[in-house]
Amino acid sequence: MSDLTSVLYDAWKQAVLNENVINQFEAPQNDPLNRWSKGDQIIYGVRYQDNQFAYYARNLTQNFDIKGATEEKRVGNTGYLCRLNSYRALRPGAGNRPLGRQPDISAEASLCRFYCQDSTHPISILTREPLLSVPLTHFTWNAYYNVAPIEKDGHFLWIPTTNNGSVIPHLLQRLTPELIEDTVALFGQLSGSILFFNALHAGASVNHIHFQAIAHKHPLPVESVPLITYKGYQLLDGYPAQAAVFNAKEQTAELIAYVERLQQADIPFNLTMVADRIFVTARDGDHAIVSEFPGDGLAALGMCGAIATVDQNAYDTVRASLIVCAFKKMVIPASQVIDSFT
Repeated sequence: MSDLTSVLYDAWKQAVLNENVINQFEAPQNDPLNRWSKGDQIIYGVRYQDNQFAYYARNLTQNFDIKGATEEKRVGNTGYLCRLNSYRALRPGAGNRPLGRQPDISAEASLCRFYCQDSTHPISILTREPLLSVPLTHFTWNAYYNVAPIEKDGHFLWIPTTNNGSVIPHLLQRLTPELIEDTVALFGQLSGSILFFNALHAGASVNHIHFQAIAHKHPLPVESVPLITYKGYQLLDGYPAQAAVFNAKEQTAELIAYVERLQQADIPFNLTMVADRIFVTARDGDHAIVSEFPGDGLAALGMCGAIATVDQNAYDTVRASLIVCAFKKMVIPASQVIDSFT
């Protein structure tokens, strides 16, 4: 484990022990399993109990603890992992969203879902002490805990700041060469971690620039998929969510050029850094949410084979064929994207 990684996860543990990673939400809709009703006040997060991290939630309005809203399983012998986390339906911008394309998320700073201009909001990024600040070439990057963690052992937001970490500018969820250069360098300092980015209409629920990171606890299916060369690009061979693949140590310029072409064409995408590979998966924004996984969209980790859902029925009935079907709707194959470049 690198020194940076060790400091980061020690800071996560301390934040959990201080009960900072428990936050209050207002339920945006009724829960199908009657654990909350629309408008209920819910506290949700992570506690440290019996020498391990554990999810905790309580319905303050109805005065009871909420149990059994998280599960995890392998999908047959396919390598796919499926995680249920019903609590994440409580986070800003989530909820039981309709199928298909989702409304644009406002670019206005006053409407930012990180509440980066409103320190009075209970989950404002301004009220969270950074777990860590890392000065890089273009920005100082602050690590914050995610208020709706998908991984109880550590789920981080990495946000670029100015003035040595003291100012959080409201930059939109769109990548620039400088942001990519910094985050590739950051990834090089993180061991045993996955660093990822969700573009708008590809899983992002906040229109304020941020990367996310979790511990690399389970191999992702994409890590063992062989590569083929197509028109000078490396692509996943035979994987149903075909991504372009870049070497994390050698191809930053090529990665920047590929991302810029996607953004110029208004193609949503996910970018995932894991092991020695960087995966860029182009997405069809008209299929941001699909019937196989209703209520919430799949994002970067999902494209790599770690499926997250807020829907109990989707979790109970998941099988490999449904995942493949969802990928076919949601993903624009990298070969098709590259053809559009030429």
